[in-house]
Amino acid sequence: MSKLISATYHPNIEVAEFICEDGRHLLRSGGTLPWRINNPGDLTARMVDGLPAPKKARGYVGFATTRSGRTFLIFPDEDAGRAELKANLKRMHGERTIPEAIPDYAPKHENNTAKYIDDLLRTSGIPANRKINECTGAEIEKIVDSIATIEGFHARPETRKETWVAVSRINATDGSQPLPDAEIILQRENGEERLKSDATGRFPPVIHPADRSTVAVKVISPKAKEPVQIGSVGGETGKDFNLLAKFRKWKGVAGSEKINSSTMANEKSIRYVVQPGDNLSKIAKLYRTSTAAIKANNNLDGDRIYPGEVLLISGISKKSPSATAPSATKKWSSTAPAPLPKTSRALNSPPPAPLLGQGVSDSVRSKEGVGKILALIHPIPGRAPWMAIAIAEAKLRYGQREEVIEKEIDYHVEVGDGSRSLSNMAWCAAFANWCLSKSGYPVTNTGFRDRRATLGRAHGFYEMDEKEKIRNPLFVELAKPIYGAIAVATYRSGHGYHVGFAYGNEGPGNLILLGGNQDDKIKFSPFNMSLLQTVETYGKDGRKIKKTIKHSKFLRYFVPVSYFSQAQKDLAEPGLDQLDVDDLNKLIGVPPREKGKDHKTKTN
Repeated sequence: MSKLISATYHPNIEVAEFICEDGRHLLRSGGTLPWRINNPGDLTARMVDGLPAPKKARGYVGFATTRSGRTFLIFPDEDAGRAELKANLKRMHGERTIPEAIPDYAPKHENNTAKYIDDLLRTSGIPANRKINECTGAEIEKIVDSIATIEGFHARPETRKETWVAVSRINATDGSQPLPDAEIILQRENGEERLKSDATGRFPPVIHPADRSTVAVKVISPKAKEPVQIGSVGGETGKDFNLLAKFRKWKGVAGSEKINSSTMANEKSIRYVVQPGDNLSKIAKLYRTSTAAIKANNNLDGDRIYPGEVLLISGISKKSPSATAPSATKKWSSTAPAPLPKTSRALNSPPPAPLLGQGVSDSVRSKEGVGKILALIHPIPGRAPWMAIAIAEAKLRYGQREEVIEKEIDYHVEVGDGSRSLSNMAWCAAFANWCLSKSGYPVTNTGFRDRRATLGRAHGFYEMDEKEKIRNPLFVELAKPIYGAIAVATYRSGHGYHVGFAYGNEGPGNLILLGGNQDDKIKFSPFNMSLLQTVETYGKDGRKIKKTIKHSKFLRYFVPVSYFSQAQKDLAEPGLDQLDVDDLNKLIGVPPREKGKDHKTKTN
């Protein structure tokens, strides 16, 4: 069975939702809470400042806060839950007998403690005067079995239900902040259901119908005071959507490539994000135009184009396919870039970047000037959509150093990692998280104590907490790089010290990363950090000996959980072009490398 890597609990519908490493969702309902969350001991999470912060617990993959306000640990399976229960008994109560331990383990204000002690002694057969640490392994197993029975882990088996499903997640946002208490209406064939977003802007998971039918998503129109359909979800693949409300009325069809295709027919122009393996001829054929027209529209001197670039394609036929790239309706910086020097390939000024999670959309100002219509906006389509964001920002900054960039934007402040100043703090992780969030992917782990600081740490894409070894549930690790993978440069100890986006290959063994804080700039840099390397040494007899050793540094690769299904396809297809770092940097205003000089980064 595939590994379950993270979990959440939905108290309003009493469903535990597990996310599998292959992107599928497992929903557990019915039974009892301990069974739904694989927690036979009903172990609660230690709370610090109102947030769960287990200090020594191991093996859990999430937290379940119930309607009563108590927060429990969620485990991936019963074995993991039993293992932590045993560890908890020995760690917290090892020098106590059962009658001494239970008043703390099951306090009176939550349990009938006297009955708990009697039942546990009777069913386990453990003498009342025996300390828990004095029990044999078999006796500990009996104690665990008895606690699981008392806590109701085995109760109501006839109501238990496990379902592997496609699930779509909908988040309410104004483009920068989550919107709590937003309301949507789900219209199914057998009726409708009203849902409200929680404090983090999240709605309960929308389970796709087994018959693959669609679920209409509606909101109440502030003008007509009646439900208006704004999109739909369904099918075999779950997706993440953002409900966007900000001064405009947005229209869109969720989960469809036909998002506002009417806009395209009217404007007859789009902005296309170049994908790995693209060339001008291929794009021209796709959109029924010519390579000459594309070059003219984009001031291209030659035929070479690069992944992540945004090209203006005009003169589109009405029969041409809908865009695979975001439209640009807003700039993402109020400061326009300075005119670019004409010493290299002519570049357009950086294309305006899409708003958070925005697909191709049209917009109309409401008469009141305040749009309250929410609409489903799918994260930007295309492979690794955050790369278009990163490329556009690299072009906008055009080789500027961090002390200049921070006068216009501080990525630490933008993502809220608690730090300030690019000059004083490593900012590679903040830049990466900023690009991901701008393309509609969640980067903040609500409920984790260390969630803010993690946004500024390169190692944070792997672990939320290095001491507690808590994996970041928002990202999945890949065995090898793909275009746009989040590449974490890691020491032999396993600690990640730098992060960038995998962009291409340069020569044997060199992976090109696009990232911030590389020579104090946003630029392309080569990394040769294979996990293993072959070295030559000399034996006692003077002969050369080849040895394979573990490199002192290596790369790990991650993608957002919701991108994993696409990542699996990318792993099977070519996606990393052979490129030259100096040519790439020339495009964004960065001078060629000095011979014999390695790039440098601040670490975090």
